[in-house]
Amino acid sequence: MEGTKHVGLLTMSDNKIMELIYATHAVHGVEKFDVDSLLLHVQNILNGATQIVDNAIQGWDANLEYIDEKELKSGFSSPFCTLKQITCELSCKAVPGEEIAHQTTLSIFNKLSSYSWDAKALLVLAAFALEYGEFWLLSEISQSDQLAKSLAILKQVSVLRNPSALLKHGKDLFEINGLIKVALQVIECIFELEKLSDLSPKEVPALSLAKHRIPAGVYWAIIAVIACATKINLLTSNNEGHEQDLSIYAYRLHYVLNDLNRQLVICKKQLGYQLSFPLG
Repeated sequence: MEGTKHVGLLTMSDNKIMELIYATHAVHGVEKFDVDSLLLHVQNILNGATQIVDNAIQGWDANLEYIDEKELKSGFSSPFCTLKQITCELSCKAVPGEEIAHQTTLSIFNKLSSYSWDAKALLVLAAFALEYGEFWLLSEISQSDQLAKSLAILKQVSVLRNPSALLKHGKDLFEINGLIKVALQVIECIFELEKLSDLSPKEVPALSLAKHRIPAGVYWAIIAVIACATKINLLTSNNEGHEQDLSIYAYRLHYVLNDLNRQLVICKKQLGYQLSFPLG
């Protein structure tokens, strides 16, 4: 399989990426679930978790009361089994590098072959949020709750949460937090574009090109999440001999976000929308 050859992520074109991931994509028989509700839950989890991390790095107490929570719909059924399968792919990845991240990404694409492009990206981010949110929630409540304290010990929370660890790994945590925020923004932008997908090319001529960019955007969002998970695993395992560089993923994901935002702006202008957000 060509995807098993050594890859250079900075030099791999979007066309090459799409060739690899389209080979894993089942066009027919797409599995359905409430993606909009899952996105709301992921936004709430990551907004809260990243706020805890930002405050911890700066030495502030977290105040989650002021986080803008999304209003949730009742009756949502979580795709929990699928999330746990993805979590297994993300967990204990203690070997950094582009090649491992790329192969893990393709493995996840194969597992999620019957889901739509936006659902693939969201499910991976949701699986990450499941662990990331729990980790940082435990860091907040473990001092006052015995159950949380034991769970926090098993999850190695103190390895990153104690003052000396924050001083040592603050930059790493800042990078992880920042990249996860961008991954969420990319997925939110993809969702916005997908909402326009029922419109005709006559109404929105630019939509065809915009939708063509989505699969590559999904790839970069997923591989960035995998890289963040690997970095967290390395930090919590005190694996001093290995480092996961996130700069390449941040570079490409910011490019993807700006490109998708531009496409979204063009599409909305063609529909005559009044825009209220900057170009990323």
